[in-house]
Amino acid sequence: MITSQKFGGSWTEEKLNIFTDYLCAYLTALKYQNFHKIYIDAFAGTGEIETSDDGQILIGSAKRALSAADKFDHYYLIEHDKKKAAELQNMVNTEFPSLKEIVTVYCGDANDKLAQIIREVDWRYNRGLLFLDPFATQVNWSTLETVSKTKSIDVWYLFPFSALNRMLPNNGKYETWEDCINRILGDSGWQTEFYKEDPQMSFFDALADVDAMENSTRKIKDANPDHIKEYIISRLKTTFPCVSKYPRIFKNSRNSPMFLFCFAISSDNPKAQGLALRIAEHILKNK
Repeated sequence: MITSQKFGGSWTEEKLNIFTDYLCAYLTALKYQNFHKIYIDAFAGTGEIETSDDGQILIGSAKRALSAADKFDHYYLIEHDKKKAAELQNMVNTEFPSLKEIVTVYCGDANDKLAQIIREVDWRYNRGLLFLDPFATQVNWSTLETVSKTKSIDVWYLFPFSALNRMLPNNGKYETWEDCINRILGDSGWQTEFYKEDPQMSFFDALADVDAMENSTRKIKDANPDHIKEYIISRLKTTFPCVSKYPRIFKNSRNSPMFLFCFAISSDNPKAQGLALRIAEHILKNK
């Protein structure tokens, strides 16, 4: 019996439905193309999800991909936890025995295994769909750069919006999180994007803050959710040739943004970009 993993909330089913609709449309669009089609799920889990807020049992992305009417030529499923990876393999063996030969389950770090898959596939003759659905800040920006260089992979990325926002303190003392933010955003440009000099700094503030006294400045956060969203999309555009400008924001019960569901295309072919973008944005606007 597959163990469901607790994750997400009421928005989780919406995320999975958006992704599944794109996956099915993707397979239909490439059905008669000569390319081999590859599916990569970087945080595959066990095949089922139990939502944290209401205990709803949902079929996960990997199982949805395997269940689609049209098939990929190969499926790569990555799971970091050994027990979950074993359950994932068992799910493939028992529920999809006819696909066993074209499914590879990897146990390990998603960044490392993705790099391995990309190295081993000849992307001149393959096209891929990648689902990046981390629990938090596991995805390195360098991984996105590696994916983009294939020029053959469409990516759905659940960016950890609330995690980033929590690492951006209002008082500008972000040193604890600096390396992590650099890793997930690719550089340190966010420091000037999200912080400005405090115009109300007083003499007594300076006395209380040695650094401020020395530099006569103090940083304060200058970023609302819309600003952060637009910056994330702008960063993705520096790496991918084409990125949807309509990411879906998933919020918690208190209406606070939790994740930003982004769509990016690594192909530099205008025709391929146009088709993929039309499909993705039709789904994003109508779901």
